[in-house]
Order: sequence, then structure tokens, then C-alpha cells
Amino acid sequence: MAYEEKTDWLPDDPINEDDVNRWEKGIKDAHTDLAAHKNDMNNPHNTTKAQVGLGNVDNVQQAAKKDFDQHDQDQVRHITSTERENWNAKETPSEAQNKADQAEANAKAYTDSFAARRDNPNQVTKAQVGLGNVENVKQASQADFDAHLSNTKVHVSEGERNKWNAAQLIKLTGDDGKRIQLQDGTDILTLSSGFYYAVGKSVVNNPVEGDSAWYNYDIIEGGSGRKTIVAYQSWGITMWIGMVHTDGEFRGWKQIATTDIVDKFQSVLELHKNDKTNPHSVTKQQVGLGNVENVKQETPDGAQKKADTAFSQSKDYTNSTAFITRPLNSITDANDLNLPPGTYRLDTNYMNANPVLQNQFPLNDNRTGLLIIYPSANKWATRQDWFSISTKTLYTRVAVNGTDYTNWYTLEISEGSQSKADKALADAKNYVDSNYTNNKLTVLTGSNAIQDARTSGNEYPAGLTFMDIGANNTTGYPLTYGIVKNEKHSTNRFTQYFYGTGNESSTYFTNTGSWIRHWWVDSGWTAWQKISGFAHANIGTTGKQLLIKGESQKVNFNRKIKDSHNCFDPTNNRFIVPNDGMYLVNAGIYIENYLEYANYETSIYVNGSRYKNIAHYRISPSNPEDNTNINIGIYGAATVSVNKGDYIEIYLYVGYNGQTQRYITDSLGWYNYFDITEIGGRNYPVR
Repeated sequence: MAYEEKTDWLPDDPINEDDVNRWEKGIKDAHTDLAAHKNDMNNPHNTTKAQVGLGNVDNVQQAAKKDFDQHDQDQVRHITSTERENWNAKETPSEAQNKADQAEANAKAYTDSFAARRDNPNQVTKAQVGLGNVENVKQASQADFDAHLSNTKVHVSEGERNKWNAAQLIKLTGDDGKRIQLQDGTDILTLSSGFYYAVGKSVVNNPVEGDSAWYNYDIIEGGSGRKTIVAYQSWGITMWIGMVHTDGEFRGWKQIATTDIVDKFQSVLELHKNDKTNPHSVTKQQVGLGNVENVKQETPDGAQKKADTAFSQSKDYTNSTAFITRPLNSITDANDLNLPPGTYRLDTNYMNANPVLQNQFPLNDNRTGLLIIYPSANKWATRQDWFSISTKTLYTRVAVNGTDYTNWYTLEISEGSQSKADKALADAKNYVDSNYTNNKLTVLTGSNAIQDARTSGNEYPAGLTFMDIGANNTTGYPLTYGIVKNEKHSTNRFTQYFYGTGNESSTYFTNTGSWIRHWWVDSGWTAWQKISGFAHANIGTTGKQLLIKGESQKVNFNRKIKDSHNCFDPTNNRFIVPNDGMYLVNAGIYIENYLEYANYETSIYVNGSRYKNIAHYRISPSNPEDNTNINIGIYGAATVSVNKGDYIEIYLYVGYNGQTQRYITDSLGWYNYFDITEIGGRNYPVR
């Protein structure tokens, strides 16, 4: 009796003796049939050479492998790919892209066609028929191989190779040996070594902007971005030289003087030098003598007498005007710009009787005093001083170019200024002595800065100190660079902080955060514990994922929604831990399910091993039905204690009855998510 399978098993169906005997009978029959099939060496499936992947092989004598290897290793006759690339004209980007796209399309078409073939049901391979080392290409016959081997036209000699390899590989001109014409808008400063030409106004950074003449350009590049550029105006036979200095700094254009230009300027200069008839039409005003009459000048003695007389008259005028004492209470408007210079005395009674005048003096210091008005030529700047007799305070103000007077400013006397300066100095010294001694705050620099994180805490000075940790430091600090603050009260009371100083706007955004550790005399440094700048990530899925019955499989979380420290690897669907510590992991999975028995378990895996089960869903409906859709969501969370470099993944065990395949749905981040948050700076317990 032939074996009959049973396909309607239920989870609680009993297994009896007949079932076991039926299974044993089926296994025995299968072994018997398989043994007979294996011993049949007459190609029972009529396998063809095409079915084993050798459809292109001709039934002719093949070249021996050792002959082919000997020829293949002949480095004199054959050219390398590098040599071929140097000899051949370079491919254009568009043509290269077209060929790459066509190659990709051909590869996909071939793969899809091969995957759909079912004309070799036993998947016989070329290795199984003793041809495992034969490539699936048309083989050369022995005669063809011998003819190719002796063909000196298609092979190169060692002399030819050395000649071609020594040739210059960069084109400086067009293929015809002529200068290369530049396209409109080309920036001359960006060109590589070569010889070019263009209309001056059609290019950028030409020596003469907007010039319609033709220009030739000779460019030679050097190291570190340096260039020498020579530009020639064709019509005018004029030359300029420009230099691009290190790292692309353009130093500007300099015109080169030819002999005819120098001779022309020299001739003009000689004529000018010999012209004694005031060729520039210089005037007496231009040399500062506009007020000098064209008459006989004063003798030195006469000029000195007149100067002495003017000085005496000036002194008399000053003594008679600027400091003349005016009558008591003789003004009614101190803001009057036409008041004559002199000293005015005002008393308290007069000021009280004139409120308008009183409001023109310093507030709360506007009683008895002296108002001094200084003389001013053409009212350019009129100055007033007010000396308060009651408070012994001096004030000043000024009116410029006929405008209103400014506010009053207090003038400090020398004794008061010195007293305030002495107090400021004393206060500054006291502040520094109180707050910035070695026991308070010191920046450690040079040899005093401790760069090795393994150095004993006993080596640090007491007090509050700062140190800069230079780049690429791998001695044990949390990051390779940053700053360190030391708070050392004594060898038994010492705490150290490390601050990452990464630039949030560049690729160093992950190098931020703060860590803390402590020094114990008996046991040394504790491990670093992170206290700020924690990492977090929110990852979703893309597309649907097929679930394999009876297996635990990794969930393909591959869509980054947020990743603060760029720790998630979407190609491997895993979070790579950036620092030792405790992490909170949340996961949600939304599954296409049907009204059948189902068993789903979500687990957190660490370094490829199950760490914690965070969700479990099981259902066994009384009336199972394989076509009724009842989608379910499985959600859970747990804390994970890990070390730097560990990786975290989410796995799902899938068990169900029925024939309809299950999938993780193509849902957004609120259904399918993998969230990781760093919540602690150390891995407790240490493992």
C-alpha cells in the first residue's frame, strides 16, 4: 500500500501506532526509490550540457589548463587594465552611465530568466558531471588557441609596453595639436594644465573684463593648488601673468611690459623731465601758498617782529576776554551761544528766582557757582564749565557748529581719580586672590596638562583645574578629544569630568556629551559614567517582509526616522551601541494575520543571541478560517545593559496553521517601530 500523507493535523490531535507505522513505511519507500535513482548512471533525467550551465562549450579538443595558465600569466604579451585605460580615450560620463545602466539591465534580465527555469529539476551542476573548473563560455579549439598564441599583431612586446607606459598621459591640446577653445562662462582659474583660447568677454576672470578681443591662455599646475596662468591678447600683442597660490588663492593679474612699452614710457619721461615750463600747471594754491601775493616777501627779522606783536596782542585779547569776570548774576539764558567769553558768578537766590536758568545746570547741583565760557572762533565749538561752590564739583559741556549744548559731564579732580583708581586696583587684586588661586581655578597647559587618562589621581594638583585634551587621544578618555575639569579636594575626594566638544554642524556631531569618574586611593579610577548627551534612535520599516513559518527571523528595520548619533546600521538592521550603559528598547510590529492558530514572540537580541522576550501573542480560534484577515500588533519594551560596540536587533518567532503566508505589513512608524534610548552612563553590572 502506497504512503498516504495526513495534512489536517490539529495542535491537540493524538498520535497512534498506525500513524507511526505509516511514517516508517513512507520513509522506507522513499529510501528505496532514492537508492535506485542514485545507482542509475545512464542519465535518467536526460540532462543536457545546457542544463548544467555548459551550453556554449563545443565538443572539440580543449587547450590544456597548464598551457592556458602559461599564456594567461605572460605579462609581456598581454596588457594590464591600467595600461589599456591610459592608452584608450577616456569614456564620457554619459556613455559610461549608459553602459552601466545597460549592464545592470542585462544582469537583472539574465538573473530573472535563470531563476524562472525549471528544465533541470534535480539542479544538476557542472561539478557533478566532472566539469566544475570549466567556465560557461565558448571554448577555443586547440588550433585556434595555437594560432592566437603565435599572432604577434594582437600581442605587444616588452619594448612597446615600456614605450607606451612612459608616454605623457594628460592631454594639453586638442587631438589636432591646436589650442582648446573654451565654452562661454568658463572660469579661467578652474582650468587644469593645458593650452586654451577664447573671446575675453565670454569667460570669467579674464585680465580685461568685457574685452571682445581673442585671448590665448597657457596654464601649468603645481602642487597644493598652485597654478601659473599666462594670458595673451592676440590683436594687441599684450601679455598678463596671474598666480593661483597655495590652496586656490588667486593673487591677481600683472601686465608684462614689452620692450616697446618700456621704450615709449622712457621717451615720454625724458621729454617730461626736460620740460621746465611748469608742464603740470601747478598753482600756488596746490603748494599751500594760495594766500601769498606775488610781491616781495618779508625779511626773517621783519617776520619775527610781526609774529611777536601778534602773539602779544593774542595774549592781551585772551586775558581781556576769556577769563574776564562778568558782573554777578548778569545772564538769564546759559544756553545762549552768543554770550561773550568770561567768568559768570551766580548765587542761590538768583537761581531760585529764575527756574528756566536753574534747569540749564546740573540737577541737584544748580545753586551758587561759577560759569566759565571759553572763546571759540566762528562758533565751531563753544565750551562751558560749571563749578559748583557748594559741592566743589566741576562740570563741562560743549556746543559744536552752532548746535545746542550737550548734557553736563562731571570732571574728576586728580585726587578723586587717583582714589578711584587705587580702589579699583585693590578690588581687582582682592577678587583674583580670592577666586583665582591654584586652590580655586587654574588652566593646566603645556607639560602641566595631563594627557594620559591612565595617570594616577595622586599626580593632579589640588583645587579646580582645566585641561585641553588634544585630538586623537586614545589613552582612555571617553572621546578622542575634548576638555577635562578636575575637582580635587584631596587624594580621597577627587572627581573628574570629561566634556566632548564636537561641532554639531559637521561630521563630529557624535563627539558631544559629558562623562564623570572618581579617584579612589585604594582602587584607582572608576569607570567613566555618561551624564549628558545620550543617544537615541527611531527606526521604521520599508515594504512588506515575508514571515517564515516555524522560524525566528530578524525584523528588517531599515528606515531611519531619527538617529541622533548615527548609530543605526540599516544594511544589517541593527543598533550599534556608542557607549557603555543602560538602554531602553521599544519595538512594535504589525502583522498580516488570519483566523487560524497563531503564535508570535518578539525578542531583543544582543550580539546575535536572545537577550529578552518583550512580547508574546497566541490565538487558537474555535472555528479556524484561512481567508479571514485579523491583523495584529505586537508591542513591548525592556532595558538592555550593553557595552560600547555591542549591537541590538529585534527578532520575531512565527508559528501558525493554514497555508496563507504571513507578512509584516508595510505600515508607517506608528505601527512598525524600533526605538532605542540611552538612559544610563554605565553598564551595571559590569560584564
